[in-house]
Amino acid sequence: MIIKFSIPLLLSMILSFSSCICQEEEKEQKQEPHRYGGWYCPDNFGFVPVDIEKLNEVPAISDRLSTEQELNDNMSLIRVDMEKHPDAKALEMDLPRVASVYSDRRGINELIIVIQAIVVQKDTVVGFRYANGGNGSTWISDVTFLSDEEVAEKGSLPYFYSTSVLKSSTEEIWGAVIKTDYFKQLGEKFDHKKFFSSKYNPEAQAYLELEVDGEKATGYVGMVYGNYYLQIDYNRNGFHYSEKLLMIENQDDKTTKLFFASGPYPEDFEKQKTNWDGWVNAVTETSEAD
Repeated sequence: MIIKFSIPLLLSMILSFSSCICQEEEKEQKQEPHRYGGWYCPDNFGFVPVDIEKLNEVPAISDRLSTEQELNDNMSLIRVDMEKHPDAKALEMDLPRVASVYSDRRGINELIIVIQAIVVQKDTVVGFRYANGGNGSTWISDVTFLSDEEVAEKGSLPYFYSTSVLKSSTEEIWGAVIKTDYFKQLGEKFDHKKFFSSKYNPEAQAYLELEVDGEKATGYVGMVYGNYYLQIDYNRNGFHYSEKLLMIENQDDKTTKLFFASGPYPEDFEKQKTNWDGWVNAVTETSEAD
């Protein structure tokens, strides 16, 4: 049987089919892209440094999507909006797990602890905390997971970490810090003597770079989102060592939270802890006396 269509009817069917295709394409285009991967907050000391030998003490979410409360309790990093992404789900994976991620900005592999993994819009995104403090998220293809044997081979990697509330302003703390041997040595090491000895200037900043036999280093010191921040990353024959300093001033009660982290120290942790405790105490006493 031959079915005949009139030209008006045929055009109507074509236009109707074309309309369906356009509507489907428009629906896909309107789907909002997710923003769950590719952000980094190495200065967020809500996630303190962690010795990977104590992995069992690290909270993580491994079998489901996290709740708002778990996000607030630093057990996870990513809270998925299920209305926008109804197909999102947790990736089946035992967590936490130790891994490394390459930093293009610093040119080094950084040790991380993955505490969350989700699948959203066909992307697999992991939330992690840096072993030296802070957090971030990235695509799972960008991380290299360490085996249990590799983690055991690294052994204990403790960090020095200090947090305190000083009855001082950021300017007063800076005035105390530049008097310490630590800042004088940084000025010598990175050829920035003037910066590391000058009076506080919220607009001043310095980018640090060093390359000598067996050691490379990159760093920054200056204002970051209204807070004074220093981070220096050293690559010592493949071993990553870092120092971080953060000052968050509360102008209402005229206090400043001072955070400092350094390490890891696989061998002489107690000695380093004593040295850094002395440095923090000296900065506290000097700044509060001014």
